[in-house]
Amino acid sequence: MTGKGWTEGLLTNDGGALWTKLFRVISRHSSVRVLCTPLGISGEALIDFYNDLTQDLFLKLHSKNRWQTYIDLGYTNEDIEREIYRIEVPNLVSHLQREWHPESYRMARRISDLLQNCGDFQVYPPATVARDGAKRACNKMALRLYGLGSWPLDKEVKPNANLSESIKAVPFRRRDTRRTGRGSGSQVIISTEELKRLIRDIFEAIDTPTEVRTMRSLVLSKLAVEDWRPVSIDAGSDSHDADATVPAVELADSRPSPLDVLLKKEEVQLADKMAEQMMEKMKNTVRGKPGRFRKLVEVAWHCYFDPSLPSQTSIASKMRISDSLVSHYRRIFDSLVVDLATSIEEMTVFNSALDRRLCAMVSEFGVASDRGMERSRAAMPPPTHTAAPLMYEQ
Repeated sequence: MTGKGWTEGLLTNDGGALWTKLFRVISRHSSVRVLCTPLGISGEALIDFYNDLTQDLFLKLHSKNRWQTYIDLGYTNEDIEREIYRIEVPNLVSHLQREWHPESYRMARRISDLLQNCGDFQVYPPATVARDGAKRACNKMALRLYGLGSWPLDKEVKPNANLSESIKAVPFRRRDTRRTGRGSGSQVIISTEELKRLIRDIFEAIDTPTEVRTMRSLVLSKLAVEDWRPVSIDAGSDSHDADATVPAVELADSRPSPLDVLLKKEEVQLADKMAEQMMEKMKNTVRGKPGRFRKLVEVAWHCYFDPSLPSQTSIASKMRISDSLVSHYRRIFDSLVVDLATSIEEMTVFNSALDRRLCAMVSEFGVASDRGMERSRAAMPPPTHTAAPLMYEQ
């Protein structure tokens, strides 16, 4: 199974082979290692973490219909692996970082934008040494070297080991609690001008160009950033007695899993398709005659989906047909429903889909009827008014 390529696994619908190859890509991706390093995950917990990411990415690709797209567009094994490695995995990691560390993620983006666009800073020629000893350029934004704009381009780059010690004299910035963003749901943390001054102070303190990712860490260490981190609910508090027994607590997560969301989406799509087929069967049963099809739709909706729950007599009176004709169309609809032979769960979702379609059609029929009455009134000749005889006093 592990020897299968991406295309072979897709063509044979081998989910196990696709899962294995996806797990291999995730476990070896550098951005995933950056994601799990701050969490301190290792051993079996790291394998579980990789499994969770693999499931999230597998379902995301399935929900976007990317697996089928790879087949339809004739992707090769190399094309599929390249897209997953360069696009899908980084997008997943970026989404998780934005979800787990919203303020740190936002501040990191602001720091990168300032380094790139502010004239106070400049980028230094990239120089990464390859295995053959030749210098090669690195295009990753996080690995680019930046420094003060007043420094010479040939300024010596110092090692990063002692940079944290060098910025101890840089003052910690107070948090700016002004509200910003859509709906004022987040705080400013630090203004743009103050952030520029902080970056300049750090560059002056370390006196060396440094990578963007290193500058992000140094700047964030001087800001009051509030991010959550996963903590075991069974972990004891530091204030508790070390010998005290911490009760094990298992809380059930009532939220639907990604798999449940995907299955629910497929269930709704299947119900919509069944409702469309049901409407076609109803039309074919009355041989496509518009008048009979309209009566069948209105009887079905009023008998089974109308919230007012009208009686058969009131339905007949409203539609201006006989009770026996209402019974006739009702039996036609009942026979079509019996032929479906679906489970109770599928029938529940199907009822909702059919209710929406019938309600929309009944509304359309009502609008069309009103327009027809207006056209009929407009086509009628204007009434002839006869002058009333004049009355004269005798």
